Amino acid sequence: MISIAEEMAFPKESSPAIAEQLHWQAMKQGVSVLGTGINPGFVLDLLVITLSGVCADIQSITAKRVNDLSAYGPSVLTSQGVGMTPEAFRKGVSNGTVVGHHGFKQSIHMIAKAVGWEIDEIQESLEPIVSHVQRKTPFVRIEPGQVAGCEHTAVAYRNQQALITLIHPQQIHPQAEDIATQDNIEIKGTPDIKLSGSPEIPGGIATAAIAVNSIPRVLNAAPGLYSMADLPVPSAMLTDARSFLPEELVEVRYD
Repeated sequence: MISIAEEMAFPKESSPAIAEQLHWQAMKQGVSVLGTGINPGFVLDLLVITLSGVCADIQSITAKRVNDLSAYGPSVLTSQGVGMTPEAFRKGVSNGTVVGHHGFKQSIHMIAKAVGWEIDEIQESLEPIVSHVQRKTPFVRIEPGQVAGCEHTAVAYRNQQALITLIHPQQIHPQAEDIATQDNIEIKGTPDIKLSGSPEIPGGIATAAIAVNSIPRVLNAAPGLYSMADLPVPSAMLTDARSFLPEELVEVRYD
């Protein structure tokens, strides 16, 4: 089973009791369960973990994903405060109607587990991205002074030291103010690592692709509940999917 629900990326963080139950049920039924996606599931966690593999030591990790919300519908836009005044945005943060990005805690704990860090606390902040120009999509029209999106930041601390900082500014048509979508990862350590790519890895098609490309890894895994850091990194399946499976799972037919 493969899920793209954000909470499933690292369910031990948000619902440890349910995660334990899922794990034992999966083992009982002889199946494997995986949560995946582009974020969480890849850009701000699995890719970070992979890059850390060339480090002998790490002092801190910072990752930032700048993306465009223009393709999304009303439910997503509302959850990011798009179209609100800055005052209404802050009220929405207080009452829980403006939620920003789902998945920061899952990504942070996935990274921390992979590198062996204990996290004392995670502090999150949500700030309105106020537009200086008119912007519009099929679902919303933004005038100067209104909120075009949300900058959501999460910082994980140990012994009052910031170890992991994840930043996710999301807004409609960022190019309207000369802001390029991009994915950036910086690891301070031995050696220092920097990786940047622009435009952003597109969330929609990339989420579908990583879910499909993870199928052989899930079928090859022993029964249980997994995160993306637990299984081999998926690759694109550019040939018959059966070639990625062990022989006992492939039905061979002869004419």
